[in-house]
Amino acid sequence: MSYNHQNRMFRTSNGKAVIMLGLTIVFFLFQTKSYAQLSELERDGKILRAALYYGKMTNEWSGKMENEEFSAIVLDISYSRSAYANFKFQSSHRYKILGDVMALLYTQPGIGKKPTPGTPTLTSILGWHNYGLSLVSTKYVQFSAGGHIGDYFYGVEGLHTSRKSVENTSGTIYYYGGFGPLAIIDINVPGTPLVLHYEGSYAFTFGEKPVAPDQQPEILNQMFELRYNKVFLNIEIVNGLNDWGNRIKRQQFGIGFMF
Repeated sequence: MSYNHQNRMFRTSNGKAVIMLGLTIVFFLFQTKSYAQLSELERDGKILRAALYYGKMTNEWSGKMENEEFSAIVLDISYSRSAYANFKFQSSHRYKILGDVMALLYTQPGIGKKPTPGTPTLTSILGWHNYGLSLVSTKYVQFSAGGHIGDYFYGVEGLHTSRKSVENTSGTIYYYGGFGPLAIIDINVPGTPLVLHYEGSYAFTFGEKPVAPDQQPEILNQMFELRYNKVFLNIEIVNGLNDWGNRIKRQQFGIGFMF
């Protein structure tokens, strides 16, 4: 099966998934009980989360090769801790490499072959970790601030295996550490157990030096989530913000469960 044909299949599957997730939301809205405020939805303690996503990585290329994209169904594992009151500790821990390696096993060209030149990569080995402290907490809204730390594999597959190639020096995947400020916002829909949850961090990267200094990215790492008891719908958007070269975007959309 060709790479392009598989991409068409994933797009079709994604459309059906969106419809099913929309129906799921409507079902939950009509099954809600009466809740008075955000604090009644206490989720203190670390919670294991598993989710199934449709994920896509795209590349805005500087001109040396055509833009490419990579898409797949992704299994995602994470942990989170949320507590709704003033000066409470919040955290989340998202692990990407396991699901990404599994995706490579069943997509073209597979894990054993070299991807098409220009294929984008944006993943993590050690995970993306957010830590925050709630600074403002009301009945229905809470704001927390803190910091982000993680690691990033970032770049595109080049025309040659050697990183030192002079023919396409920008076609390279680099490994960075990242850290930066974090904001967390929780909003309870009054009268329901629904919580709109947002985490946004701005990561400054460090580590391996790219060929061009301005190719080293700063990364906007965002997660939007609709939670209903132990079920959640999630959108994750991770953007490389460098001005020249590769600007990789990772997007995921799916449904998961908390245990």
